[in-house]
Amino acid sequence: MNVLAIGAHHDDVEFGCFGTLTRHRQNNDKVVVAVMSNGALKHSVNDDVIRTPARSELETEQAMSLIGIEDVVHLNYQDTAVPFSRETITDIERLVDKHNIDMVYTHWAGDTHQDHINTLDSTLSACRNVKNVLCYEQVPLPRVTTTYPVANYFVDISGVPFNKKIQASKCHVSQIEKYKKGGFDIIDGLEVMARYRGNQCGVKFAEAFNILKMSWL
Repeated sequence: MNVLAIGAHHDDVEFGCFGTLTRHRQNNDKVVVAVMSNGALKHSVNDDVIRTPARSELETEQAMSLIGIEDVVHLNYQDTAVPFSRETITDIERLVDKHNIDMVYTHWAGDTHQDHINTLDSTLSACRNVKNVLCYEQVPLPRVTTTYPVANYFVDISGVPFNKKIQASKCHVSQIEKYKKGGFDIIDGLEVMARYRGNQCGVKFAEAFNILKMSWL
């Protein structure tokens, strides 16, 4: 299977579906990761630098190396201003065509971050001919929505996949530190969510997805 995981930011894929990507790699599936934004992030109020493109890319490369993912594409759109445009659609289409993608993971609807919403919309347009498109959820943060997507597909990530997910997430020190200052423990949130999803499907840890379309493989 040829898999494409798309994230608006350099930590989204790790937080959202890294356990599942680990399962794919265990099955010798090819995995390509696309990051839409350039990783240049400043505080929205005081303009303090939170992370730089170089640091963001390094954190992602370190995370992906844990399971041998070498195809990591940085699309270089401005962080917090990722568009839904002809350009973003074309960039994703090129990846789908180049790697003969038949499974896509992306952000799920109902998210209130503008980059996540526009990445989802770009993915839906670009992947109209891909047979399998699933949306992953993000780590619990102080962010609400009026539309909560339905979790209707679960992947057991107990054992090695969960451990790899936590290791990969810890590579994103800049994000962990940012939220820690606001009183939020990203790693704890990931464990709580994985345990909750695991309880729903009868395993220790799981990742949940919203199926947009899926065909028998």
